[in-house]
Amino acid sequence: LNSELERLSDFVDSINFNNIYLSIDTYKPEVARFALQNGFSMINDIKSGGDDNAMFYLAVEFDCPIVLMHMKGDPSNMQNDPLYNDVLDDILSFFEKKIKIAEKIGLKKNNIILDPGIGFGKRIEDNDRIILNLKKIKQFDLPILIGLSRKSFLSIDDDAPELRLP
Repeated sequence: LNSELERLSDFVDSINFNNIYLSIDTYKPEVARFALQNGFSMINDIKSGGDDNAMFYLAVEFDCPIVLMHMKGDPSNMQNDPLYNDVLDDILSFFEKKIKIAEKIGLKKNNIILDPGIGFGKRIEDNDRIILNLKKIKQFDLPILIGLSRKSFLSIDDDAPELRLP
Protein backbone atom coordinates (compact mmCIF):
# COMPACT_ATOMS: atom_id res chain seq x y z
CA LEU A 1 0.00 0.00 0.00
CA ASN A 2 2.72 2.48 0.97
CA SER A 3 4.68 1.86 -2.22
CA GLU A 4 1.52 2.41 -4.30
CA LEU A 5 0.80 5.67 -2.51
CA GLU A 6 4.42 6.76 -2.93
CA ARG A 7 4.41 6.06 -6.69
CA LEU A 8 1.06 7.81 -7.02
CA SER A 9 2.32 10.79 -5.04
CA ASP A 10 5.35 11.08 -7.34
CA PHE A 11 3.03 11.01 -10.36
CA VAL A 12 0.63 13.59 -8.89
CA ASP A 13 3.54 15.91 -8.13
CA SER A 14 4.81 15.70 -11.72
CA ILE A 15 1.63 16.30 -13.74
CA ASN A 16 -0.40 19.32 -14.69
CA PHE A 17 -4.04 18.33 -14.24
CA ASN A 18 -5.49 21.08 -16.45
CA ASN A 19 -7.87 19.54 -19.00
CA ILE A 20 -6.87 15.98 -18.07
CA TYR A 21 -9.34 13.32 -17.00
CA LEU A 22 -7.62 10.49 -15.14
CA SER A 23 -8.93 7.21 -13.79
CA ILE A 24 -7.30 5.47 -10.83
CA ASP A 25 -7.09 1.73 -11.44
CA THR A 26 -7.16 0.20 -7.96
CA TYR A 27 -9.22 -1.93 -5.61
CA LYS A 28 -7.71 -0.28 -2.53
CA PRO A 29 -9.88 2.47 -1.03
CA GLU A 30 -6.88 4.30 0.48
CA VAL A 31 -5.23 4.57 -2.93
CA ALA A 32 -8.48 5.66 -4.59
CA ARG A 33 -9.10 8.31 -1.92
CA PHE A 34 -5.60 9.75 -2.36
CA ALA A 35 -6.00 9.84 -6.13
CA LEU A 36 -9.43 11.50 -5.99
CA GLN A 37 -8.17 14.08 -3.49
CA ASN A 38 -5.31 14.87 -5.86
CA GLY A 39 -6.96 15.49 -9.22
CA PHE A 40 -8.14 12.09 -10.48
CA SER A 41 -11.69 11.96 -11.80
CA MET A 42 -12.88 8.35 -11.62
CA ILE A 43 -12.30 4.90 -10.13
CA ASN A 44 -11.67 1.71 -12.10
CA ASP A 45 -12.16 -1.13 -9.60
CA ILE A 46 -11.55 -4.77 -10.58
CA LYS A 47 -13.32 -5.79 -7.37
CA SER A 48 -16.51 -3.83 -8.18
CA GLY A 49 -16.85 -1.91 -4.97
CA GLY A 50 -15.05 -4.47 -2.83
CA ASP A 51 -16.46 -6.90 -0.31
CA ASP A 52 -17.30 -4.04 2.05
CA ASN A 53 -18.53 -1.68 -0.71
CA ALA A 54 -15.98 0.94 0.39
CA MET A 55 -15.36 2.03 -3.20
CA PHE A 56 -19.06 2.78 -3.66
CA TYR A 57 -18.96 5.07 -0.63
CA LEU A 58 -15.91 6.84 -2.09
CA ALA A 59 -17.61 7.28 -5.46
CA VAL A 60 -20.62 8.79 -3.69
CA GLU A 61 -18.44 11.06 -1.54
CA PHE A 62 -16.51 12.37 -4.57
CA ASP A 63 -19.53 12.19 -6.93
CA CYS A 64 -17.39 10.42 -9.49
CA PRO A 65 -17.81 7.56 -11.95
CA ILE A 66 -16.75 4.06 -10.99
CA VAL A 67 -16.08 1.13 -13.31
CA LEU A 68 -17.49 -2.14 -12.00
CA MET A 69 -15.69 -5.14 -13.43
CA HIS A 70 -16.78 -8.77 -13.40
CA MET A 71 -14.04 -11.17 -12.37
CA LYS A 72 -14.23 -14.80 -11.37
CA GLY A 73 -11.84 -15.37 -8.46
CA ASP A 74 -8.98 -12.96 -7.95
CA PRO A 75 -5.86 -12.18 -10.01
CA SER A 76 -3.87 -14.95 -8.33
CA ASN A 77 -6.33 -17.73 -9.25
CA MET A 78 -8.75 -16.34 -11.83
CA GLN A 79 -7.33 -18.34 -14.74
CA ASN A 80 -7.24 -21.67 -12.89
CA ASP A 81 -9.83 -23.49 -14.95
CA PRO A 82 -12.58 -20.82 -14.96
CA LEU A 83 -15.86 -22.55 -15.77
CA TYR A 84 -19.37 -21.14 -16.08
CA ASN A 85 -22.77 -22.70 -16.64
CA ASP A 86 -23.45 -19.58 -18.71
CA VAL A 87 -20.89 -16.77 -18.63
CA LEU A 88 -23.41 -14.14 -19.76
CA ASP A 89 -26.00 -15.13 -17.15
CA ASP A 90 -23.29 -14.95 -14.48
CA ILE A 91 -22.17 -11.50 -15.61
CA LEU A 92 -25.72 -10.15 -15.87
CA SER A 93 -26.65 -11.46 -12.43
CA PHE A 94 -23.44 -10.02 -10.97
CA PHE A 95 -24.07 -6.58 -12.46
CA GLU A 96 -27.70 -6.57 -11.36
CA LYS A 97 -26.65 -7.22 -7.74
CA LYS A 98 -23.82 -4.70 -7.78
CA ILE A 99 -25.95 -1.96 -9.35
CA LYS A 100 -28.64 -2.45 -6.69
CA ILE A 101 -26.07 -2.22 -3.89
CA ALA A 102 -24.42 0.85 -5.41
CA GLU A 103 -27.71 2.69 -5.88
CA LYS A 104 -28.86 1.76 -2.36
CA ILE A 105 -25.66 3.33 -1.01
CA GLY A 106 -26.46 6.48 -3.01
CA LEU A 107 -24.35 6.15 -6.13
CA LYS A 108 -25.95 7.94 -9.06
CA LYS A 109 -26.76 5.59 -11.92
CA ASN A 110 -24.98 7.90 -14.37
CA ASN A 111 -21.76 7.31 -12.39
CA ILE A 112 -21.75 3.55 -13.02
CA ILE A 113 -19.76 1.99 -15.87
CA LEU A 114 -19.82 -1.75 -16.51
CA ASP A 115 -16.83 -3.86 -17.54
CA PRO A 116 -17.52 -7.55 -18.27
CA GLY A 117 -13.88 -8.32 -17.44
CA ILE A 118 -12.53 -9.72 -20.68
CA GLY A 119 -9.67 -12.04 -19.70
CA PHE A 120 -10.37 -11.87 -15.96
CA GLY A 121 -11.36 -15.42 -15.08
CA LYS A 122 -12.61 -16.13 -18.61
CA ARG A 123 -11.63 -18.68 -21.23
CA ILE A 124 -11.15 -17.71 -24.88
CA GLU A 125 -14.63 -18.96 -25.74
CA ASP A 126 -16.09 -16.96 -22.80
CA ASN A 127 -14.38 -13.79 -24.03
CA ASP A 128 -15.67 -14.39 -27.56
CA ARG A 129 -19.20 -14.97 -26.29
CA ILE A 130 -19.12 -11.79 -24.23
CA ILE A 131 -17.87 -9.66 -27.13
CA LEU A 132 -20.45 -11.11 -29.50
CA ASN A 133 -23.26 -10.48 -26.99
CA LEU A 134 -22.53 -7.01 -25.61
CA LYS A 135 -26.11 -6.08 -26.48
CA LYS A 136 -27.23 -8.20 -23.51
CA ILE A 137 -25.15 -6.08 -21.14
CA LYS A 138 -26.68 -2.96 -22.69
CA GLN A 139 -29.97 -3.89 -20.99
CA PHE A 140 -28.75 -1.95 -17.93
CA ASP A 141 -28.61 1.25 -20.02
CA LEU A 142 -25.14 2.05 -18.69
CA PRO A 143 -21.84 2.69 -20.44
CA ILE A 144 -19.74 -0.42 -21.08
CA LEU A 145 -15.96 -0.44 -20.89
CA ILE A 146 -14.04 -3.19 -22.63
CA GLY A 147 -10.31 -3.67 -22.07
CA LEU A 148 -8.77 -5.79 -24.81
CA SER A 149 -5.20 -4.65 -25.39
CA ARG A 150 -2.50 -7.25 -24.94
CA LYS A 151 -4.86 -9.90 -23.52
CA SER A 152 -3.62 -13.47 -23.78
CA PHE A 153 -6.66 -14.58 -25.77
CA LEU A 154 -5.42 -12.31 -28.58
CA SER A 155 -2.15 -14.21 -28.76
CA ILE A 156 -1.03 -15.52 -32.14
CA ASP A 157 1.73 -18.13 -32.14
CA ASP A 158 2.50 -17.39 -28.45
CA ASP A 159 3.55 -13.82 -29.23
CA ALA A 160 4.60 -11.54 -26.38
CA PRO A 161 2.07 -9.05 -24.94
CA GLU A 162 3.95 -6.04 -26.38
CA LEU A 163 3.45 -7.46 -29.88
CA ARG A 164 -0.36 -7.67 -29.52
CA LEU A 165 -1.21 -3.99 -29.72
CA PRO A 166 -1.79 -3.92 -33.50
